[in-house]
Parts: sequence; structure tokens; C-alpha cells
Amino acid sequence: MNIEKLCFGVFAWQSSGLLIVSLYSLTAVIQTVQSDTSEPYSINNRLHISELSANGSSYAPISSSRPYTQVTQEGTKAETGAQSALSVHFLDTHSGKWSRWSLNYMLVPAVYLLGIFSNIVNISIFIKAGVKDGASVIFLSLSISDMLYSSFYLINRILRFLQFILDQHPYVRLAHLAFVIGPYSQLFFNVSILITLFAGVQKCACVAIPLTFRNFFTFRKSVVTLISIFACMVIYYLPRLCLSYVEIRHDPQFNRTRLMAKMLNFTMAITLSRIMKSVNRVSLPIVAELILIFCVCVMTYKLRQAAITRQSMTSSMAQEGKTADVKEGNASGSGSSLSKKELRVIRSVNIVCAVFVAGTAPRCIIEACDLAFKDFGDFSTHQSLYNFINSLQELIISLSIAANIIVYYKFNTKYRETFFVIASCFVKDAENRRK
Repeated sequence: MNIEKLCFGVFAWQSSGLLIVSLYSLTAVIQTVQSDTSEPYSINNRLHISELSANGSSYAPISSSRPYTQVTQEGTKAETGAQSALSVHFLDTHSGKWSRWSLNYMLVPAVYLLGIFSNIVNISIFIKAGVKDGASVIFLSLSISDMLYSSFYLINRILRFLQFILDQHPYVRLAHLAFVIGPYSQLFFNVSILITLFAGVQKCACVAIPLTFRNFFTFRKSVVTLISIFACMVIYYLPRLCLSYVEIRHDPQFNRTRLMAKMLNFTMAITLSRIMKSVNRVSLPIVAELILIFCVCVMTYKLRQAAITRQSMTSSMAQEGKTADVKEGNASGSGSSLSKKELRVIRSVNIVCAVFVAGTAPRCIIEACDLAFKDFGDFSTHQSLYNFINSLQELIISLSIAANIIVYYKFNTKYRETFFVIASCFVKDAENRRK
């Protein structure tokens, strides 16, 4: 498949997602302005409840065992207000709740499980093939980060599913445990953003100015940069991770001792939650996506130029009666041209960046609307719409994570060869066990 067509297809997918999200968000905002059916939560109340939810986008307050009902009078009013809106009425019916439940706890976790498996395969193959250059260490780090993000997110969903099934009977309050684990998934998601950004900028520089940057991004510099990314993200999240923990204490709601979550400093936690939500879900992704869109455009243009140049060289060499070997030697020997191996690496990075932008761009719009409009978010008038769109967005992200294995297999010759070697070993082991 032509690289330009694939990139344009990815961006068409992104544009469609952005259009759908924008229409849904605009509908919710218009209905909020035109109708005043209930008094919405204040920002402090929303932050109070949102802080006691996992990963900043939960589907139930932790004090409730039912994911789609509210335990407070204000929450009941908010749900009634959402049901009055025609565009989200279906989401609050029995069929709509079942659809959201199936999406949240069945389809999305299944795709994340597929992403975990595919990234384990990627990690095994990259280690088996040998991490000897900057591209391989970047892809290995990205696979590790994606696997950890998917794992923590899947654990979060499993805990909330078990909370829904087991009700309030277990000794450990599972929704509280999910709340404590939640920030770890966002931590590794931010790491994946920065690794993808580093890969895109690196290859864009190598394509745009090859004489200057071809030998600048060495293996050692790539390793140091990746370690710095991991370290900076851990330091950035350390205050938030230290503020929440679990301890054995009395649960006044059920008059029993349980293992529950506790905030070390609630006021500081609220402040950090507000700041980190703006940075993690809006500022960082938008800045990264704008840079990556520029890098993808540059790489696509340069790759197209390289393809045209190679075609013209092939035709001219054929007319002069020279062999392909001589042509390849001249092409690789010139200081400003790129070898076939370098072009394949750049294509793989280009597609990975394009898929990342397509998968995460709608999330920025969702979270920006959440921050701008208090009636569009968790435990608000339009919470059903917000949660449904968030679930669709998580499905797109999980698909983009699972799709990286296809890119590596298509454009990385060493990856493909190692994949066949490992697969043949598994087949031989299976045959020996049968005998």
C-alpha cells in the first residue's frame, strides 16, 4: 500500500472522529444553554467526586455499587436533566445503559487485552532481534510504555467490573483500589506521547536535513533521552501518587472495617487534580499533536520526493544500460540521500505518528469541552454523553496501540524475520509436544 494513501486514510479517520465528537459536544452545550432543568454541580463538587474516581474519567462514584445511578439528590437531578435531552435520551434508557456497560466493560477491555498481547510480542521480538540502533530502542520503549498503560487501564476496568458484580461485600473496596491505581495508566500514556514525539521529531530532522542530523541522533543519545522521559514523568507524577493510598479504616456507610482509599491532603489533591487534568488531557496532547502533524507532513513530502527520485534514477540507469547494483551504490553513497533501510524506518515512524495523532486528537476536544463547560463531564447534566464518547475514544486509542504490530511487521525487515523465527520455534515445540 502506498505510504501517502495510508497516511491520508489515517487522517481521514481522524477527521471523521473529530467531526462526530464536535457534533456531540456542540449538541450537549446547546441543550445546556437552552434548558435549565437542574442545578448542576459546582466545580468544587465535581472535583471532589472526580478526585475519588479512577483515571479522571470514571463511570461511577466510589460510594455506589451501581455504575449508572447517583446516591445524592443533586446527582438524581443531574441524571433527570440528562434524560430530558433528546440527543442523549437513549443513553439513559435501559438499552442505552446496557450498550454503555458492554462498551465499557467488554469491548474496550478486550481490545486493550489484545494490545497488551501485541506489545508483549513486540518486546520479545525487539529483544530477540537485538537493540543496536536508535530506531529499535525507540520502538522497544514505546512497546513497553504502551503495554504498561494498557495493563494499568485494564486492571482499573477489571476492578470496577468486580465492584459492580460483587457489590459491597468484599473486604477491599475495589473502586477505591482502582482510584489509587488509575494515575499510573495516565503516567505511561504521557510517556508514550513523549516517546512518539521524540521519534517523529528525530526522523523528521533526518529527512529534512539529512547531512546535519543523520549521525546526530546516535544510539547513546536515544537511550539517554528515553530514560530522561521516563524519569521526568515519574517525578512529575510523584506528588500525585504520594497523596493517595489505601489503609484499613471504618466504613461508616456499611458500619464495617474495610481497606479503603484515603487522601493525604485533600486540598492539595484537588489543586493537583485540576492542574494535571489540564496538562495531561489537553495541553500536552495538543502540543504533541501539532508538532507531529508538521513532522508527518514533512516526512510524507520527503518520502514522496525520494520515491520520485528513485524512479527517475531507475529509468535513467536503465536507459544507460547500468545495473541496479551500481545504482544502489551511487544512491547510498551520496551524502544527502537515504538508504532503503532508512526509508523503511522513516515510513514506520511516519505511520506510527499518524496513527497516534488520529487516535488521540478527539480526546483533546472531549477534555477541552469538559474543562470549558461544567455541564459536560463526570457527574454533570450530560454525563451519559460524556462517558459514552470517552468510551468510544478509549476504543480508538486501544485500537491504535494494538495496530503498531502491523506497522512493525510491514516495514521492519529484521522484525519480520525474527517474527518468523520465533513463530517457527513455537510451531516446532507444539509438534514435539503432540508427538
